Amino acid sequence: MDDKQTMTEMENSIIDAARRVFVEKGYVATSMGDIAIEAGIGRTTLNYYFRTKERLFESVFEQLMNYLLPNIGSIIEEEGSFWDKLEKIVSLYIDTIKTFPGFPAFIIGELNRDPDHLYRVLLKNPQKIKPVLKLQELVETNMKEGRIRKIPIIFVVSTFLGLAIFPFLAETPLTDLFLKGNKEAFDRFTQERKRYIVEIMKSFLHPQK
Repeated sequence: MDDKQTMTEMENSIIDAARRVFVEKGYVATSMGDIAIEAGIGRTTLNYYFRTKERLFESVFEQLMNYLLPNIGSIIEEEGSFWDKLEKIVSLYIDTIKTFPGFPAFIIGELNRDPDHLYRVLLKNPQKIKPVLKLQELVETNMKEGRIRKIPIIFVVSTFLGLAIFPFLAETPLTDLFLKGNKEAFDRFTQERKRYIVEIMKSFLHPQK
């Protein structure tokens, strides 16, 4: 294993540890010492790879964006109907949330605490948000052409996010109350729910006569 590969693996290990601590404690309450302990390394080693907590937060957020946004962009560019693309985006979104458990709650908490912080991180690389703009353009174009219902896009986004994210925010009570505490049953539920989200969005967005 060469030095470059070793460094990359260490960086990824630190980013994973930082994500877990950020999710558990929130950005403000997290210290570099907390992250070093979670990563199983000393502060000197941590500072060698990441000098500041802000840089680590940027790396954690970038990791999530790298999973989600480029793939959304590729789905939008594919051949197929709006509904075909919607189904693939729903599946991608749910799978991404499952890959980063706890992250939706963390992001919502940070947006409520200091929205400018997240906006600054996003705007450091404007190219990252191009897929989001393409998705908005796709929705608006299909509205103009009468393929989907013409409504303010905030209703489309908020409805989709509510359907996709809420079960993960309420995972523990949903699992305890309805699935007898069975975590595997919750995983199956989230996979099966993809189909229902698509059906609900289709019903919601279908052009009204």
